[in-house]
Amino acid sequence: MSRQRLNERIATRRLVLRPLQQADAGAIDTLCVHDFEVLRWMTSLPWPPEDGATADFIAAAADQDPVSGEAAFAVTLGGILIGLVSITAPGDLAEHPDCPTLGYWIGRPFQGFGYAGEAAVAALDWAFAAHGCTAVAARAFTDNAASRKVLARLGFRETGRTTRRSKALGREVENVVLRLERDERRQTEAAQ
Repeated sequence: MSRQRLNERIATRRLVLRPLQQADAGAIDTLCVHDFEVLRWMTSLPWPPEDGATADFIAAAADQDPVSGEAAFAVTLGGILIGLVSITAPGDLAEHPDCPTLGYWIGRPFQGFGYAGEAAVAALDWAFAAHGCTAVAARAFTDNAASRKVLARLGFRETGRTTRRSKALGREVENVVLRLERDERRQTEAAQ
């Protein structure tokens, strides 16, 4: 069986989600990797940033099967990269091993306009279709009120707590674990 690559473009009302490209490295560095106020909410990226890590990440994302690995979408507004949304294959969260996991970040100049929720809705729709799953999981640092608010608006419900090592903070961080049932997503969508 040949490995698939992410090649989908998803248009929302204001955004386009598309596969990452090496040309995105500069924007990702500026909006995330070199902005501690964004980076601090993630577990996998170190502070200070490592040279070449963004290019390596983009190359790895382009080479992954989006269903068995990670589907990482550039979130663009008018052709400009403003963030990233990803769906990681089931198994990322021990608390919900049967669920793919949603993750996202939006650069600070673009926060507060609803882009994270809009991008997440598109990624969730992709996840439910691509994985044929009944639920999607997510996690957020307990003190990340903004991300938890986005997830609550989408219909995610807290199912527990876990800790993860944050490379940027250099310590274990408590995370809220959440789950969104497909039926809950439909009900939330109908109410909006």
